[in-house]
Amino acid sequence: MQSKIKIVRNAYLYIASLISLLFVAIGAYTLLNTAIKTYLLPKAEKGGYSRCNEQPPIYGFDNAKGIATDIQKEQLDMLLKDYERWKENNTGEECYKAERQNNVANAITMIVIALPIFLFHWALVRKERDK
Repeated sequence: MQSKIKIVRNAYLYIASLISLLFVAIGAYTLLNTAIKTYLLPKAEKGGYSRCNEQPPIYGFDNAKGIATDIQKEQLDMLLKDYERWKENNTGEECYKAERQNNVANAITMIVIALPIFLFHWALVRKERDK
């Protein structure tokens, strides 16, 4: 009975170590991938983020201003200002910067959580092996 418990315990420790090590590897991969795309191959990501290449349709409102009421003209002006603000935040380098920061934050979080779990379980594996 004692040997079965030891086998199950060792299997758990190895599996937990392997899974946490995989998460560390995925986090490290994401960090390295983001760094390479940012500094070495900047064009590699330019087509990748669909949100960065997408624009809402904007129509020529210049003709509509002649027949619109004052309230409608104000609404059209607000719409055009909102569109310009949207373009600044969701296109070009600003959009890619946000995606990169998101990727780096996810990768660091994954490493910070998975690395201690791996180290803890691997230390138990080594302790069991040394016995």
